[in-house]
Amino acid sequence: MTTLRLLLLLALSCAIFAGCGVKFSDPPEGTEFFKSLSVTGTMQAGASLTATIEYAQHNPVITGVICEIRQGTTLVKDIGTRHAPQHPEGGPDATPFAGTFTYDFAIDQPGTYKAECFTPADEDNFIIKTFTLAPAGG
Repeated sequence: MTTLRLLLLLALSCAIFAGCGVKFSDPPEGTEFFKSLSVTGTMQAGASLTATIEYAQHNPVITGVICEIRQGTTLVKDIGTRHAPQHPEGGPDATPFAGTFTYDFAIDQPGTYKAECFTPADEDNFIIKTFTLAPAGG
């Protein structure tokens, strides 16, 4: 009898979670606007690095994008601001167009950092990529 109750409880729990939209998987890397962020180059202090953002613009306004390098919550470097052109037929139902921004930078000290890009009009719209730099020549 106890086994039957446990099975019923398990079935009920699964039905509740499925009905509430609970999803047990990794969240998407990007947001509605930001699709991906990568940092490439030689992962050493002082080396030239490039942050690349891919986005999908559906907004009927020009969308500013600011990218920074942070170590924890400390701002290390502002690496640039770019602007995605407005979508001529923009709106929630518009088919977005894809775009890419690149930001070249270097950091003098080894350590773990994060590239963080966001839209200043809505700072909840952001994307982050963590990366680690080895000592120069190492």
